[in-house]
Amino acid sequence: MVHGRENKTMIFCTNCGARNDSGTRFCTNCGVEFPVQNVTNPASSDPMPAEEAYPSNDMPESQGIVSNAQMVAPAKKMDRRTKILICAIGVLFIVLIAVFMTLKNTVFSPQGPLNSYISAIAEGKYRQASKMVDPDVKNDARALLVDKVGSDAGHRIQDVKASPVRQDRTTGQWVSTVTYSVDGVQHSADVTMQPDGKKFLIFNSWKIVTPLVKTLKIAVPKTMTNVTVNGVDVDLSHASTAKDDAPDSEDDDMDVDTDDMVRYSVPVYPGVYQVGVADSKYVTAKKVKISDTEENTAYVVPQATSALKDAVLAEVQNHVNDCIASSELNEKNCGFLNGDFRSDSSIAYSNVKRKVSNRPKLKELDVVSGTFSTDTIDAVI
Repeated sequence: MVHGRENKTMIFCTNCGARNDSGTRFCTNCGVEFPVQNVTNPASSDPMPAEEAYPSNDMPESQGIVSNAQMVAPAKKMDRRTKILICAIGVLFIVLIAVFMTLKNTVFSPQGPLNSYISAIAEGKYRQASKMVDPDVKNDARALLVDKVGSDAGHRIQDVKASPVRQDRTTGQWVSTVTYSVDGVQHSADVTMQPDGKKFLIFNSWKIVTPLVKTLKIAVPKTMTNVTVNGVDVDLSHASTAKDDAPDSEDDDMDVDTDDMVRYSVPVYPGVYQVGVADSKYVTAKKVKISDTEENTAYVVPQATSALKDAVLAEVQNHVNDCIASSELNEKNCGFLNGDFRSDSSIAYSNVKRKVSNRPKLKELDVVSGTFSTDTIDAVI
């Protein structure tokens, strides 16, 4: 006797795709509740003959079950957690791209170090600027590249702006034009930059190859080397990078022979400079204000103080006393007009005694040339 097999209708979970028996209320895999099913009892009054239901005894039972169900597994739907995760990854990727572009165009762009450099100069942080970009001068020549020189805001550059860094098609160099004002006058200078390796393997590193350093030209007497610039004492013989003859001044009011002067060139950052003589009780000079350091020369013309005049007269008097005290007919370095004579018999006088009838008085004292003259000193033999 052939017994018919029990036909089972299978359903698939629309949430996870698991196979479940018909009539199951909840998915045995994920627990999702199924909708109410209207299932026809497979054991009907007129069952299908076993031979028709299973024409081949070799057909696996599982294959027959799938055939009887005649259902195709539905596509698995994405759950909420997966959607949120994918969205979060997408947002993070966009943020990373935005951060990368921002850093590339600001912190790691050539504009970044350039802005930091010119800001340091505008704020009077000259030592910091020199650390950022080497001024390319010897240490002694950095005497005016110090913060004290720019401590007064009125001495510093104003309204500083830098154009976007661009690549010169002819030279291939990266250049920015920096504009600024000094004492109300506009100036500009080109600053050259170049790549300097990588940072964090992906960002370009940049360096400035042309520092924003100018030259302050100071003309002083040949006998003088110490001056003061914006309150800083400077020895020009050490701080200068060049020395030449002082050119004639274009100032008609300056009555001085520049042949007795020399000109020193000292590195400075652009700004306003007050140049005068170093503090001394013997000389004084009017401070010279100079802002266009590339075109103009600061002429420091010292004048003798009363203390210097008194000191010179005192030395002259001492010298006269030494000459008067001598009993020699001709005393070296005394230069008396009537102090050297012989008789007609060519016999030289000896044991000469002299005295002066007046004290020396200064006629002229020229600090620039380092010379002086007195009125005639009358001597009696």
